[in-house]
Amino acid sequence: MTKCRVAWIACAPLVCAAFVFAGCASESGGGASTIDSGTPGSSFEEDSGAASGDAASQNADSGSRAEIDAGGASECVVTTTDAKLDALATASTADEYALTIDAAAASATSWGESGNEALVLEIRNGAYLIGHMVLHQGADRFSYAMHLGALAAGDVISVRVSPLSAPAATKSACISKITLTPASAMGAAAEGMTHAPIVKWPKQKSFDDLPILLGWSKAQKNYQLTYTNENGGTTALCGGGARGVRSEIARWGRGLDMEGIYGYGGAGHFERCTGTVAPSAGVPRMENAHPVVYYGDGHNRLFESRGGYGQACGTGSDAMADGALAGWNTSNPGNDPSQDDAYSIVLRPLPVDMDALGVTQFGGRREAIVDTYAPWLYRLTNLELKREGKIDDTQTFDMTRYLMVDVYAMDVGGSGDATCGPSSIDPSIGASASGGFVLRANAGTVVSSGPQMTADYFGGENNVKRIAIPLAPGVAPADITGFTFDAYDDDGIYFMAIGDAFVAEPSGSNGATLTYVHKGKTSYGRYVDDDSSGCNGGANINGGVSYPCAGSFFSFPR
Repeated sequence: MTKCRVAWIACAPLVCAAFVFAGCASESGGGASTIDSGTPGSSFEEDSGAASGDAASQNADSGSRAEIDAGGASECVVTTTDAKLDALATASTADEYALTIDAAAASATSWGESGNEALVLEIRNGAYLIGHMVLHQGADRFSYAMHLGALAAGDVISVRVSPLSAPAATKSACISKITLTPASAMGAAAEGMTHAPIVKWPKQKSFDDLPILLGWSKAQKNYQLTYTNENGGTTALCGGGARGVRSEIARWGRGLDMEGIYGYGGAGHFERCTGTVAPSAGVPRMENAHPVVYYGDGHNRLFESRGGYGQACGTGSDAMADGALAGWNTSNPGNDPSQDDAYSIVLRPLPVDMDALGVTQFGGRREAIVDTYAPWLYRLTNLELKREGKIDDTQTFDMTRYLMVDVYAMDVGGSGDATCGPSSIDPSIGASASGGFVLRANAGTVVSSGPQMTADYFGGENNVKRIAIPLAPGVAPADITGFTFDAYDDDGIYFMAIGDAFVAEPSGSNGATLTYVHKGKTSYGRYVDDDSSGCNGGANINGGVSYPCAGSFFSFPR
């Protein structure tokens, strides 16, 4: 059984500027200048020299080795409070920049504790608010990063504790390392940073459905945003609360939410709450090459201003799952950007590389960015769902009860979802499914079954799908001996391979470890069919390839 530890080192998920693509830069090179607790009181000078090597050709998996240091902060370079602005760094040349800080909150915040979720920092250039950093790992030392946009030579980046911080959090943070990296030092990764979206989220939702992980595809020139959860969408349409989250997990294999949001290739595209549109004047508004996007509705779809929520983005319960939001759909003084700071938390996550994980080949591989760069996100989602009363241990469970498995298959048929029944929002929804398959995890004589997965949610004729199997009580990852792929209703399916299979387990205050039952892709290439009508001589031929017929189910070891 393989352990993937999520802990702190000099580089961590969402940090080290482009180094989620290029590996961690040393303090003495790579175009990034750093001060840390080993050099207290030293002057900061950003190094604009070019990075060595092509960022795109180096290790894209560096974020997976990141660790959270539960021992708290080391010696502080800067101790920031809400009393004043503290200087962090000065840009020596005009360029676009990324900022990385290693930081720990002064008090033990917890994402699952209402009123004590996290400390929030403001990052400013003079009086201008660039954006916020949410210290979601609390008092555990962690590396946080954001893209700053364009800076002029001599611009001073400063920090202070934001009033958006949780009320119970001590209004102080220790910053033990500061790294400022210019786009000119990032190689191929600079493209991802210089087009990265800026997200303006309701301040009322600073710890709710937070857009926290940004994926970037250089090949497709687009971005995907990962949120800690969604209050609307599937959750609301399928009954809300634990009942709705059960369907969210059954359909998508996760409690967190992922949405494609923006593409800059060709004519470009903006995933607006009203439908995908080509960018046009003000839709969305741009800061240089960065689109500025806003919370649009409970599906976590976006709009070009605060004026979409509860209006153009819809007024149904699934769209307005958060009710009235002052500054957005009520008490809105107008949608001019000059009014935004009073009503928004501004998030500028640094993108991570999706291409290296196979997302361009299989859309269903997109969950791998969380596994690779930000496993702690599973813990945040788990804590948030508990805080909101959406885990009831009957319909939904703690994250340690779910085995996440990547299944590769072709020709998945069927329709429906057996977990989502009629709700007040849509009484026409039926809780039934036909065809498709069920994946089961075997632990001796104890069998844990996943949801019945059909073509409606599999996502393509030839794809990979993340399946979340609720484990029977008492079953641990080490107990699992194998799996069974079970085709339903005479629906012949090509079971191609199994990928990663793991359970997320707590680590530190708000982090997670991934305990693997199976790591990597193991190919099987079996044709699974209840009635074997597609078989001739014990095989099914498709595209000139012979697939052995397995009967109505196929079992294989972990």
